[in-house]
Order: sequence, then structure tokens, then C-alpha cells
Amino acid sequence: MHHLHCRLLFIGLCLALTILPIEAFAGTRLALVLGNSKYQAVPVLDNPANDAADLATALRGMGFNVIEARDGTRDAMANAVRDFSTRLSGADVALFFYAGHGLQMNGENYLVPVDAKIETPADVRFNTVNLTDIQQEMEGTGRANIIILDACRNNPFLEKLARGSRAAPSRGLGRVDASGQGSLIVYSTQPNNVALDGAGRNSPFTAALLKHIATPGIEVRQMLSRVRGDVLAATDQKQTPWDSSSLVGDVYLATPPSPVVSGSPPSTPVQSAAASQAAAGGSEQVAAAAPQATPPTDAQRLTSPTPQSGAGASDSECERAAAPAPPFASPEQLKIENTHDFAAAVPICEAAVRANPDQPRLEFLLGLAYGGTKNYMAAQRYLTKAADAGYAPAQGKLGVYFATGRGVVKDMPRAFELFSKAAAAGEPGAISNLGAMYSNGNFVRKDEARALELYQKAIEAGNPFALAQTGLMYFYGKGTPRDYGMAAQYFQQAADLNDGYSLKYLAVMQERGLLGPADAAKAAELRRRAVQVDPGSQDPNVPKNLNAGGPRRTTGVHHVRRIYYYRFVGCRWAWC
Repeated sequence: MHHLHCRLLFIGLCLALTILPIEAFAGTRLALVLGNSKYQAVPVLDNPANDAADLATALRGMGFNVIEARDGTRDAMANAVRDFSTRLSGADVALFFYAGHGLQMNGENYLVPVDAKIETPADVRFNTVNLTDIQQEMEGTGRANIIILDACRNNPFLEKLARGSRAAPSRGLGRVDASGQGSLIVYSTQPNNVALDGAGRNSPFTAALLKHIATPGIEVRQMLSRVRGDVLAATDQKQTPWDSSSLVGDVYLATPPSPVVSGSPPSTPVQSAAASQAAAGGSEQVAAAAPQATPPTDAQRLTSPTPQSGAGASDSECERAAAPAPPFASPEQLKIENTHDFAAAVPICEAAVRANPDQPRLEFLLGLAYGGTKNYMAAQRYLTKAADAGYAPAQGKLGVYFATGRGVVKDMPRAFELFSKAAAAGEPGAISNLGAMYSNGNFVRKDEARALELYQKAIEAGNPFALAQTGLMYFYGKGTPRDYGMAAQYFQQAADLNDGYSLKYLAVMQERGLLGPADAAKAAELRRRAVQVDPGSQDPNVPKNLNAGGPRRTTGVHHVRRIYYYRFVGCRWAWC
């Protein structure tokens, strides 16, 4: 019997700003590989021990010294972790892999040995291995630290734990974020989904990883792109490997190509890591897109380029010339965004990019400037550079290009991949666009409930377009029972932001008496306002039979997501 279990892959990589030299690649490479299948108190898992054994073999062939344990008891796992920790200080690259059951409790993640007997929260603490302890042991300057978690999201001990405590949730391991700077985070499937066990020796994800991980001369992001394609093909598009990156240089797990000759001598791994973070950091968390009045958070500092000597002025000028307004923007910020002169912004941002090469934020702004002049070929070139460096706003914008064929060949799988990456980092527009793909069945299997969930997350992240989309879902009963009252609340929020499309839907609802007695005068006023504030808005095509039988409402209590800021909504298609 094959079990569904979620495969979560986290890779934290401290890396160089420049390509790592061969000498660094050839340093000590240490791996701890654990795989648990033969559980004594819960159902056996088919693949983890096989996945661990095969990955250990592959890593040895790539030059790793491997500590391996399969179907480990609590003592066996603890001893292996202790041995790994002792040898870490001499490693240039450290990798930890775990496949098997995992669970979370009170925000902590625990790896489950095969002999674990868990009936109380105390059993979780004393009969498992705490992932945080391993992460803390691995943290170290100048060393590439890789953690791979291949663990079940479904908590097999939930029923027993629920009898005495509400501390354990229904899922297995919670999401793991990079604990250091310069990281690549990859999931074997999209969040809140489960991954499939394969019919063969390995899961689809591990099979694809084993196929590509040892390919010589392939950079890790390119390798993962190939893995993603294989998994999508093997699972009939049901499972999408997911990643979020803050990498600012190239990373090779197998043999790298010949090093690039630059104007400065190569640094040691320690120096390169420090230089990369000082020059330009990155984070999966998205910084506000416009200058901040308050001190930036750690995440904002990581995603924003650090001004170089003599280049700060060009950075600021490029921001003023091309930066989009952030979520929850003030009217002043929105006014600036709507009056950008992109033709003038192009040379300003080109100068900023020349002064600060390899800065994803500046490349993103230059891409926006070129896009504003309809030079989409140049725009997608710079957006691609920023997206490949893990900059979420660029990933979301580039996804729009692939979804619409703007400057590139239309490619819905690529659009989905980019939207997924940006959405994982919290990019509001990407979350909404991902919802549109699920709503319309573009590339992925149509899933209206998932679409509604994504639209509501986009609203919470500050995307006004998702308000109207959520209103439509309730209006037509897609992914939720039809509820005109709920639809009107979302349409009204969008209407308050001068969205003419939502104003016209409210007019239809008044004309047809879907919110009470028909009110032609109120409907006429709504249509007049729509033409005044948003003359380019499209007219809704509402089937006439929706007014049959009077208003339909559900009686349950709902929480309506709200956006408390003024925003002019200008786009009228799904990819805005």
C-alpha cells in the first residue's frame, strides 16, 4: 500500500557572490542521511529508507563523506547526529537529509524514530529528535549548510495526542525557513498539499532529484527546474516542487564548470560569503516596494540593495523613477506610481544597475521601466536576472509575461512556476495570479476552492484585485456556496477603491433584487460612478437566470478579508 506523505525540502546555502572556485568545491563535504520506514507504532512508509539509501550513494559519488542510518531508533538517531555534529567544524559543505515521519508541536518540528511511542506532549519532547537542535549545530560562517527534510505532513500520532492535549496540530512538519542569509528553500510540493509516493522504489520527487543532483556543471537552480519538470510530468501535474531563493551567486552540488575569470582574485569561502551579504542580501520575505518612512525590518534589509560608495544617489533616483507602490500604499505613493515617466526612468535605472551590478532590486526596477515603454524584450531580460536571483517581485512580474506572452513565448507552466515561487515569498500579486490559474484551470487542474483560498490570502497580503475576484467566487458559488451578501461585501470593498467592474456587479445586484427589493435608482448611480472613476472597466456578463427564485444567501458566519487603504485598480485581466 502506498501512502501519501508530504516531502519538504529545505536548502540553506551560505554562498559566494562570485562563482565558487574549484578549490572551494573540492573541500571537505560532510553529509548525514537518515531514512525511517519501518515504524513500530504507526503504519510503515514505503519509500523513505530507499530514498535515504539512494541519496547517500549519490552523495558519496559526489565526494561527500556520508554518515548513514536507516530505520533508526531514538538512540541510533541521536548518536548519528552527535557524530555529525562533532565532525562539522572541519567541513566546507554540510548536508543533512531526513525522510520519514515528522510532526510539529508548539511551533517546534520533531523527527520521529521508528521506535517512538507517542501518546502525550511529553513523549514528543523525549522520544523524538528536535530539528531545531540540528539546525543550530549546523550553523557556521563560511560553510554551505544544506538541510533536506522529506517528511510526512499527516501527523500519525494525532489521535492519541488529542486525547490529552490540543498542543499538536493535524499536520506533520511545519514550514522551515532559512535561518541564515543566502539560502534556497525548496519544497517537493506546494505548501498545504501532499506529495505522492511512487509505485517504484522512490517517490516521484526523490526519483527526479536522484536523476539530476549529480549532473556535472549544472547550477542548483537549473537542477531544481529540471526536477520540477520531471515531477510535474510524473504526477499528472498534481505535485509542483516549490522553492524560494535568496541566492546571489551560482552554487554547484556536483562538479562546477571552469571558474569564471574576474578582475579580482577568488576569495576563500568565508570571505566570499561575507562579501556577498555585505554587497547584496536576499530573503524569501518580500520588502516593501517603495522607500520606507520607518526603519526597515531584517527581511527588508536583506531584499533591498545596500548602496555602494558613490552609487546611493542613482539608487534613489531609480526608486523614484520606477518603483511600484507597495501593498497598503498611501495615496501619495499611489499618485507617484501612476505618474511615472518610464522613458525617463530607463537611463536612470540603467546607470544605477551599472553602478551596482547584480543587485536584483535595481534589475527589477529597470525591467519595470523597460516594460513601461513597451520594450518587453529588454524588460524580460532584466526581470529574468532578478527572478533568477530569488527576488520575489521580479518572479511575479515575469510570471505575468509568460502568462500573457508579453516579450516571451506564452508558457503557462513557466508562469505557474514563477507565481508559485513569488507567492511562497508572500508577493500579493503572485498569490492572486496563482488563484486565477486554479480558478480557470490554466495548466493546473481546476480547483475553485483552492482559488478562493489564494484570493483571500492575497487580500490579506494587500492585493486589491483579489477583492473583486473573491466577490465573483461568492456571486457564482465557485469554491463556496453562492452567497450574494458575501459577494456584495467584497465587491463593495473593491468599489471603495474605485474598481468599476465591482461597481457594475453591485449595480446588477441592485437591478435584479439580489440583495433585497430591486432598486433601479441605486443601480443607475452605481453605473454612473463606475463610468466616472474607472471608464475602462469591463461590463459583467451575468446570466439572466441568476435572478430566478430571489436572493440566495447562506446563514453561516463569515470573516470578510478587508483592505484598509485607498488604491486605484487599473488592470482588467487575470494577470495584473
